[in-house]
Amino acid sequence: MSRLNSRPFTTPARLGWWPVFTWLLLGAATPALAADNATVSIGATVLSKNNCKFRYPGSATLAFGNIDPSNSANATASATLTFRCAGASPTVSYALSHNSGLYETGVNLNRMKHATLNAYLPYALTLTPSSGTVAKNVNQTITLTSTVTPAGFQNAAMGAYADTVVITLNP
Repeated sequence: MSRLNSRPFTTPARLGWWPVFTWLLLGAATPALAADNATVSIGATVLSKNNCKFRYPGSATLAFGNIDPSNSANATASATLTFRCAGASPTVSYALSHNSGLYETGVNLNRMKHATLNAYLPYALTLTPSSGTVAKNVNQTITLTSTVTPAGFQNAAMGAYADTVVITLNP
């Protein structure tokens, strides 16, 4: 039987430790991969030891009624809401705010929308008192007052206008 190749065949066992050593040496020279970082945001909200809740019915209606466009005086409407605070403290600090309604054009730029037209009636809303302290388990009444100035209603389209405002009570 003749061999096609006259060189002797080398088996892995005959190669010895040089290929392994070379491989380890080259692997050690390979640069390490760079480390990476991650950012973790951490937050918490500490709740008040107290809680305040609007008393039944927890809603109010500011009804202007009919506004005469020939009138030169502000149109005003008012209503009241009552709340009570409970909790660990004998007195509770509270703050009221509102979201400026469904049709606002900016902060405290409230508008009522006409029932059928794309027309609006601007108004102002105040909450009195808007903040303060109240004794625990004592009803506190706040007054909501809304005003439409003659400049807002004298050239307004005839018809019904409405808006909805959310009032937030925070102790």
